[in-house]
Amino acid sequence: MTSSEQSGNNSADNQSAGNGETSADIPSDVQPYAPEGGEATTTEGEVAIPEALKEATVAVVGANPIAKDGTVVTTEGVAVKNDAVPMSPEAPQQTPPVAKEELPASAIKLDISATGWNPSEFSVKAGAPVTLAITSADDYTHIFMFDDSALSAVAVGVSPHETRAITFNAPSKAGEYAFHCDVPGHAARGEVGKMIVK
Repeated sequence: MTSSEQSGNNSADNQSAGNGETSADIPSDVQPYAPEGGEATTTEGEVAIPEALKEATVAVVGANPIAKDGTVVTTEGVAVKNDAVPMSPEAPQQTPPVAKEELPASAIKLDISATGWNPSEFSVKAGAPVTLAITSADDYTHIFMFDDSALSAVAVGVSPHETRAITFNAPSKAGEYAFHCDVPGHAARGEVGKMIVK
């Protein structure tokens, strides 16, 4: 699969459910977001769902929801901050371990090993929701991180032979965004790559 095929964004994927309008490049293979049991309830006993989560979707269970307008949001319905501290409440959240074969086709799948990232480059559309799936393909722990502080919250740690995913909005500014494995010594041995935002 080429890096342009990995972007997961084509015009057929941009149709909103029900009204035929395009909606912020949300992939067609996402599933409806189902809030977990801890949400606040109204006086009538109904679950109070923030407006941003109504009609929201999720690419991988455990990842952040994608609002109808294509904004990746927290479980409280607030837009995530790509420049927050990784794993903080306002940052995009990595999923628990997932089965690689259960990932949606629209997810950009990156394998990491001592020989580097595969693929080491991929392309996404500016501002679009992106789901990255990181797999450790060897017997080492790895940590995916971008070099740019504007994407400091987009971080995924994987144990040996484990896959986890994260969903975030690509930067709105076109360009190349380098990434690396943040385990000491791993970037120096070639565990580096780049995301191209078009």
